[in-house]
Amino acid sequence: MRTKIIMVSIISAAFLIGCLANLEKYPREKCAALPNDNVFKAIQDNCIKCHPKDFTTKQDICARKAMIIDAVQTGRMPKMGKLWPSYFKTIVEWK
Repeated sequence: MRTKIIMVSIISAAFLIGCLANLEKYPREKCAALPNDNVFKAIQDNCIKCHPKDFTTKQDICARKAMIIDAVQTGRMPKMGKLWPSYFKTIVEWK
């Protein structure tokens, strides 16, 4: 029982630390075209948990396009799980 409590505590702490990310200090890029609805849904379904203030609008997402694609493509994101193949494809093939 004690081991179970310790494991739950460690997992909870890792989740909280992983979700303290804030992208305000990272540069924003010029937005050429807003993401389509599929990209927006993929990011809303997977990124908002840890980036609730960073990706609230399509404009916010567009300003981080290169960073988002790179983070997903290299496997750095999402930290708390794996993207469904359809979401991965939608994000990395975002034009």
